[in-house]
Amino acid sequence: MLPRLVGLARALEIIAFDEPINADRALRLALVTRVCENGDSVQNATELAIELAGRSLTAFGIAKLLLNESFDNGLESHMEKEREGIAWSASQPDGLEGINAFIEKRAPIFGKPFV
Repeated sequence: MLPRLVGLARALEIIAFDEPINADRALRLALVTRVCENGDSVQNATELAIELAGRSLTAFGIAKLLLNESFDNGLESHMEKEREGIAWSASQPDGLEGINAFIEKRAPIFGKPFV
């Protein structure tokens, strides 16, 4: 997976020299998506979890599937898969809630998969 994250040349450099990677360099290399202050990781993770919990699990699942499949598809076939994913998502309860919330100019209230 490393070459997908940083490119082949950087992956080879990381493997060849085996040097420690600090937080700032990990962020620059896209090995991590964010860095927090020392001691703030639990609070930051909790805030991210709360934000994610308010979003549509259906839409996130389709987006993740499409991102993973994007490496194996050409542009035209992948655009068709995206069209199918959007159409399917819109027909699901979370999709209908998102559409209604947009029309009614309010925040959506998506179904909660975990209790």
